[in-house]
Amino acid sequence: MNKLRRVTFIVFTVALTSSVMSGYVYAHVPHDIIYSLDPSPDYAETGMVLASSTQFGEAHLISHSHGELFQETHAGMGRVLVTGHTYSPDFKNDGTVYTVSSKGYYKSSDRGESWVLQEQFAEEEVLHICTAPDYTKSKDLYVLTTQGIHLVGNEGRDIRTLLPKDKVTFGKLIVSGGKLYAHAVYYQEQKMVKGMEHIDYLSGTVDVMDLKTGKWAALSPGFAQEIISDIDVANNSDVLVALKNGNVLLSENAGASWKDIFKHDGDYVAKLRFSPDYANDKTMVVGTAKGFVFFSDSKGQKWESRSNGLSRWVHHTNILMKSIRFSPDYKNDKTIFLGKTTGIYKTTDCGEFWRHINIWNTKWTYYVHPAPGTSELFTATYNSGISRSPDNGDTWESANIGITAAFANGMVLSPNYENDNSIFVVDIATGPYRSTDSGRSWSRIPELNPRKIYDKPSLFRELGVSNNFKDDGVMLVFLVPRHVLGVKDRRMVFKFNDKTKEVKQVYVERGDCYVNSFAFSPKTSTQDRMYCASSSGVSMSTDKGDTWKNIFNKVGIQQMFISPNVDNDGLIYLMDKDGKIHRSSDNGESFTQTDMNLNGQYVNNLTFSPDYARDQTLYVTTFGEGVLKSTDNGATWSYFGLKGKFLYTGLAFSSNYTKDKTIFAPTIDGVFRSTDNGNSWEDVFYQTQFLAKDVFFSFKDPAGREIPIVFNTSKLMKDYDMYDDEVCPEIFIAKPRQYAKISSPKAYLGTYYKFNGGAGYAVEVPFYGTAIEYKTVTGPGLGIADIILDGKNVGRLDLYSAQQEFDVTGYTGGELEAGAHTLRIEATGQKNPKSSGTAITFNAANIQN
Repeated sequence: MNKLRRVTFIVFTVALTSSVMSGYVYAHVPHDIIYSLDPSPDYAETGMVLASSTQFGEAHLISHSHGELFQETHAGMGRVLVTGHTYSPDFKNDGTVYTVSSKGYYKSSDRGESWVLQEQFAEEEVLHICTAPDYTKSKDLYVLTTQGIHLVGNEGRDIRTLLPKDKVTFGKLIVSGGKLYAHAVYYQEQKMVKGMEHIDYLSGTVDVMDLKTGKWAALSPGFAQEIISDIDVANNSDVLVALKNGNVLLSENAGASWKDIFKHDGDYVAKLRFSPDYANDKTMVVGTAKGFVFFSDSKGQKWESRSNGLSRWVHHTNILMKSIRFSPDYKNDKTIFLGKTTGIYKTTDCGEFWRHINIWNTKWTYYVHPAPGTSELFTATYNSGISRSPDNGDTWESANIGITAAFANGMVLSPNYENDNSIFVVDIATGPYRSTDSGRSWSRIPELNPRKIYDKPSLFRELGVSNNFKDDGVMLVFLVPRHVLGVKDRRMVFKFNDKTKEVKQVYVERGDCYVNSFAFSPKTSTQDRMYCASSSGVSMSTDKGDTWKNIFNKVGIQQMFISPNVDNDGLIYLMDKDGKIHRSSDNGESFTQTDMNLNGQYVNNLTFSPDYARDQTLYVTTFGEGVLKSTDNGATWSYFGLKGKFLYTGLAFSSNYTKDKTIFAPTIDGVFRSTDNGNSWEDVFYQTQFLAKDVFFSFKDPAGREIPIVFNTSKLMKDYDMYDDEVCPEIFIAKPRQYAKISSPKAYLGTYYKFNGGAGYAVEVPFYGTAIEYKTVTGPGLGIADIILDGKNVGRLDLYSAQQEFDVTGYTGGELEAGAHTLRIEATGQKNPKSSGTAITFNAANIQN
């Protein structure tokens, strides 16, 4: 039963130092470039959506929750960039779907769970696939490559080129009304503009083949001198075309005649779509290069801007719109997806409001660390901060008080954890933090405050803590200057000595190398060496990180793994950017490439057994094919589980592994645990935290319009020439002094929001799960809010307290049906007689899914 719950406040003894954040914008910005986005034909029943993105390398993703949560589905693919999907016309029965990629095309016969590379065009870039009208019987496919259009027949045994092309960068094929429409666009890679990709179409054509005669013709002679940016076809004869000059044209007779229906000055349409029920609802949607959306339900006679909710930061100078996809059941669910260079957006009300979908599951765990000598377990996640389990993963609690690491780029337990209970985490934007109470609270390491060591916009990318930290106090951090914000400096490594509090820049390589990881000699070793894997190879230091020398000159070394028994066996393994392994058996004096009998598997990580010196057991995590285990130091391998899962870091063993046989695996959709030495696995990380730093909620005015609360978006849009006088004033609603992001070491992620909008203004938290807990801050100047769950008022919350109180549970709602929900905290404009104001606050939301 859902009800409002008043709670006992937790009082901290740390002094409050609240202030509105100012200066540089330090935050992780979602910039998930979406390359493909395709709901399945049975989306209404199964919720299946396929997508791909490249923020963390080539990732192919699947959702079974109507695009709310995603997990990986790249088993059989390896590292390839998927740029599109084509479902079988009989998908509901045969489960067949094709993907196209930079290296051939793949087929899945099990609804996207696993993939098989097809022999045809296996070494070529395939741009699009379209099924033939008689596919159910013939299995024929039309295939678009960079060199032309082809027919693949006879179950792939026959290939016939239908129309050769010189150069194609992207395009698509559509079969409709007895015709094959082939859209082909070409552009060359341009120089970066303000550190971002810039695209300028050089050509864009549509050729049409009569399927009966096999003859080709241009779509229209009138387009001969124009660049066609996109095309869609409906009802066999309705054709919609967007031109690079800004015009959108509609033909209702298969291209015999055309009429102008839309033009957006200073911008142009990059993507367009007919509704799947266009014959009845007359609906079409266009997305512009600058990222805005326009909607018509009158066959293009009238248009409305539908960009509410699209006010996100800009990451590319143009062509922000990558795809528009209607739900196959749009007639009933009113759902449309947008794929942009800033991620996925979803509307369930015909575009009245677009909600940003975090394709990287908030339970994506980068690091898992069992604490030695205890049953404690710590995780650092992609976008929901730090979590702690006191019982080896049975139950979880958020551990984000005082830290700002929603996106932890590094997490290390103190080598002396059993005595000092210390954990180190580096936040991508604000640097290293330390907890000395097992994650219950955090504080910044003041000497490594970015403003002190490098007073320009930068990102902290890697963290290293010496295994002899108790004695030498050495910590290494790697900074990347924000070139996109105009910082010209080179990448830098800093050394911090916790004993002397000295910070100094050290030079790992001569060039501008990118550090991918740090490594250290084991605690039991007498060597006391430090290593750095980087874009320039591997460097080593024997003087506590003061000086470095290159010991392996190989481009793109991602990680290195040192044997726990290195003093005796001299073993060091390296992984490069192509997933290849390099091995040294002489303490890094020389390396040789080896496949370790892994048959070409793309290897992400290598883990040594806790008792490696005795049992010679190794584990590797692969890209898509799960975890493999070897009990003979890599001579032979056996499958160890977790097929299809991507582990950002390797396996972790409980501190009592010899008795409990418990192993943990950090994955994109949670922490998997085995309590029987890998024979079976279960996802035990079922709770995540939506935090104020990376906004998973929206602030809306009484009319339902979003008020952007992160980044100076309007100014940035102007800086990057993305501003539009018609649309931007609508989506960048200026509401000065209506909200403030306030910093406090007592709050989750060290920050919380205060909203002064007045009656009707509200915070909305969309979530997918079965329960939600709203965490907030109370104080003397706050008012009364209505709590609304899925449109139903479930209680009222008085946010007044005589003194500021933190970690307050404002509402708990559980026992919900697994699915999409929305929690709304709405200002009533009323207040306690003792209060001096009517503002409302938000700090975090704990979600169970």
